[in-house]
Amino acid sequence: MKIAIVWNHESRLLDCSFRFEQYLHGFRALGHAPLLVCHSGREEGFPEPAEAYPPAAFADADLWREIGAEVAVIVTWHRMPEVLQAIRSAGTRVVAISDSDGQVGVRAHPRVTFERLWMYHSGWKEKARCTKYWLEKLLWRGREEDRMYLESTRSSDVLVLGSSEGRRHFRRFLESQGEGRLDDRVTVVPFNIGASFLSCPLPEAKDDRIVAIGRWGDPQKDAGLLAAAGEILFRQRPQTELVIFGSGGEPWFSGLSERQPRLDYRGVADQAEVARTLARSRSIVFSSRWEGSPHAANEALATGATIVGTPIPSLVSWSQGGRFGRVAARATPRLLAGAMLAEMEDWDRGRRDHVAIAAEWRRRLAPENVCRELLDALEERSERMPA
Repeated sequence: MKIAIVWNHESRLLDCSFRFEQYLHGFRALGHAPLLVCHSGREEGFPEPAEAYPPAAFADADLWREIGAEVAVIVTWHRMPEVLQAIRSAGTRVVAISDSDGQVGVRAHPRVTFERLWMYHSGWKEKARCTKYWLEKLLWRGREEDRMYLESTRSSDVLVLGSSEGRRHFRRFLESQGEGRLDDRVTVVPFNIGASFLSCPLPEAKDDRIVAIGRWGDPQKDAGLLAAAGEILFRQRPQTELVIFGSGGEPWFSGLSERQPRLDYRGVADQAEVARTLARSRSIVFSSRWEGSPHAANEALATGATIVGTPIPSLVSWSQGGRFGRVAARATPRLLAGAMLAEMEDWDRGRRDHVAIAAEWRRRLAPENVCRELLDALEERSERMPA
């Protein structure tokens, strides 16, 4: 079967977090013929060939008739209904991957949508304008956005979310719109991760280390919360090391690393280095205010590390009530540090088996298994549709 893996976004294939090469490998392993489709110029530097077209052509059904794929797998973020409609008009079935926590719609999720606007504004004038804009969305402007989310869902044969909690929140949005029936198009499948995390060797025992990964200049990641929780962690457990990867963290972590020799802020690193570090570390910690389905959490689980973090939907789902880690009750320095300390205590007492954790998640996240789940969901949806 010919399967188009579509990137309808302005960034290069090489620069985004989605591991398109793993989707290619997974579908090939299942005996299919996948191809990459992206905007012109966005294939630059990518190790696999891709078919590139002008962005405007993506909303033209003739393009998809020319490509002739039976299935298109496309990252949407609950958006781009006009592109999905063009793909389906060409007779191609759509599997839409939405890197989302499902908390969309101002009326369905007022607090969360307000926070996500508020955090990107500073000063009382900007925040006042932000509040006014959010209230307008709540009263009337948000209806157009809600229609886009609904049309994107209707225009997908299958909509994929990364966690069961994300699906639960999205179901709330659908029901708030009187469209709960659309939930039968929604499924939960993990996202593919880089090959390094699935193949790097595991040590006999993990080092007493926690890893954090993020774009720390983004308020979403809440670097200040991580730094404050780290201070508490080091006071109560000075033997634990905290290694932090990612750009933009200097304002929060440089001074802390001078005071705390067990904090190692490494900045940006390649996939292989991150994989090796996670393989030797006990846990990964997230201080995020919100996340969709963070690849780093699945990368950590595939290397036998447990997850610790704020109570965001994906982490609540993947920790599985304490089986693969824990989340703090609220996003405060004391509670996040407490979750890290409790998780390290579980490791100290031998309650974590990194080899078993890695084995289970490497099986789940093997590219052929992820891709098989996508196609199985599509077939199940087709079987439920009336003849």
